[in-house]
Amino acid sequence: MKPIIIDYANRKIVLSSAFEKRAFIPGTNEYQQLQAVRRDFDGFELATRKFQKNTKQDHHRGLTYDFMRKYIQKYEGENAPVVSEAFEKMVDISYGHSTAKRYPAIKSWFLDRYPDYAEFGMTEEERKKFRERKVSEAQDQGDNTVALTNENAAA
Repeated sequence: MKPIIIDYANRKIVLSSAFEKRAFIPGTNEYQQLQAVRRDFDGFELATRKFQKNTKQDHHRGLTYDFMRKYIQKYEGENAPVVSEAFEKMVDISYGHSTAKRYPAIKSWFLDRYPDYAEFGMTEEERKKFRERKVSEAQDQGDNTVALTNENAAA
């Protein structure tokens, strides 16, 4: 990612937020770079690059490996030993992958297996939107399987 972008159309010098923090400390390399750019583009305004947050992203704070283990033990009943063993195997295998992919893969498996947990605290309308989004995501990824919901189970 570029720390400085020149927006000719709007006459702006757009800075990344990390670069901007260092650029206003006199004596740093970033400060000197910014001063050179400002000399080259006299009259251009300074702006900071803004990132849009993904509002569709689901956050499950507190969903740790330990919590998943307890949830499996509590809600799986007789299948708990088998599911726990599969879960532990997945966790062990995940250590062979990059750190950024370990937890998201396990979390995705958990939420797919326990949709009641993923939908906890949602209103009926939010549940419907959530399920529709999951189905459309599966179709976008080329997954031909569709999760059964109460609406399409009766069909």
